[in-house]
Amino acid sequence: MVPLNRRDMLQLSAACGLSTAIGEAAVSQQAIAADSAITPAVREQSPIQTRMFWTWDHSTEWALNRLGAHTHGSCNEYGRTTQSFIDDYSALLRWCGRNDVDAVVVWGLLRDGHGGLEAARRLCEVAIKENVRLLCGVGLNAYGGVYYEGNSPYNLERHLQANPDLYAVDANGDSTNFSIDAIGTRVSLSNTSTPGPRGFYHACPSRTENQEFVAESLTWLFKNLELGGVQIETGDTGVCQCSLCRDRRKHPADTFSWEDMALMYPLAAEAIRSVAPEAWIVCETYSHPEPYQGPKAAPGFGDGKAAWADESLEKFPRGVFIQWVADRYLRQGDPDRTWTDKGRVSGNGLRHVMRAHVGTDWGWGAFRGEVALEWIAKMVQQSAASGFDGISLFGEVSTFHTGAELNYLALADFGSSENPQSDQDSFIERIAGPLLGGPSHAVDFVSFAGLLDARFPDRRKDIPTAIASIHGRLAAMPPDIARRWCWLANQLASFAYV
Repeated sequence: MVPLNRRDMLQLSAACGLSTAIGEAAVSQQAIAADSAITPAVREQSPIQTRMFWTWDHSTEWALNRLGAHTHGSCNEYGRTTQSFIDDYSALLRWCGRNDVDAVVVWGLLRDGHGGLEAARRLCEVAIKENVRLLCGVGLNAYGGVYYEGNSPYNLERHLQANPDLYAVDANGDSTNFSIDAIGTRVSLSNTSTPGPRGFYHACPSRTENQEFVAESLTWLFKNLELGGVQIETGDTGVCQCSLCRDRRKHPADTFSWEDMALMYPLAAEAIRSVAPEAWIVCETYSHPEPYQGPKAAPGFGDGKAAWADESLEKFPRGVFIQWVADRYLRQGDPDRTWTDKGRVSGNGLRHVMRAHVGTDWGWGAFRGEVALEWIAKMVQQSAASGFDGISLFGEVSTFHTGAELNYLALADFGSSENPQSDQDSFIERIAGPLLGGPSHAVDFVSFAGLLDARFPDRRKDIPTAIASIHGRLAAMPPDIARRWCWLANQLASFAYV
């Protein structure tokens, strides 16, 4: 008989329903006392040295049973209370402190709607206590600037409203401001629109006044908050086409510009380091490092690296983190997007972080809290082999949701000294197994969760059998293990329910 590989075993397990011995849960009582924490890795022996979470404030929901969280979209208003904001991120930061996750990026950290500077200060105190770096997400030419929303001189929209000649413009000279409705249609906004969380406003990066605004804003930010650092972006929703920008750029640009990054990132880093020389600075690229092959003149979000990107990277400040995005080369199965040896990154005074939109609602066929162990393992394996030493995942979903809990523990484990090869079997044996009633139960759990993979809709016909199998084993399980399985049963049932 040909031995079954792990994938075959998972598929067979899903088909067999009650194949796992119920009694295995009875010997897993120690899991009740076991927290989800793992022993911190010896960093010098770890292929992956840095682990981060990326979050939007309006979508982060770790404080449960509170009203107002969003589960979709960017630039939403914040619908929860200041206390919920503090509780959400306090819980997230404490989990990171126990589980070897180094940093949390918060987009929308500064908003009048959830307490502004004072609420952010309280989170800085929690982060320092937990030895986790709190990073503010800062859009340099877009995404609200340092102060994402509110009556602050460091809010980008208010800066542009006060100086309408500093807006970015399109090829016709019209300002590139718009909102996006629920079905993705762009609606143009006038220069005098009320600054709001659902609007996309863009500043011209070539204008000295905007460059000075960025530097002044970042200096103010680090003088007023004990942050661990920032994630900075130039914007991926359009580039300025004024004569100054067109004359400055040598290469085409569509939704974002490598040359704009090369201009703005050194300015930002200099301002930050003048106040906080030890701050982490994460510079977004919106790209994958595999060389782009076309067919467009300029790559878009998640596409490969532009031919002129290395020229721009040489101008990036040294000592920063360069952040890339894996999705198009990870889970879409596109033969034209294969991560090869050409997609390696080099140090040259830079550190490299790979991120992916798994376990979140941000597209790519994913949903919030999906079990994404296979994707995370693949991303970490390929990243480590390609010169990366940092990984970033979305961290908006509470670990009460078992899928998110497993993903986050995989982030902490894969590429660590305990699991340098990011082996899923090792993870299931050491970490997932005790949480789910034993290793064979954990194999079933991952298999049943795979029935929801959007790439294979035919698998969903097996959901009723999987639910029956889950219900059949719950009575023999300790309460906290059963709770995790109930999460999966309800998740499956929500897709089967009509």
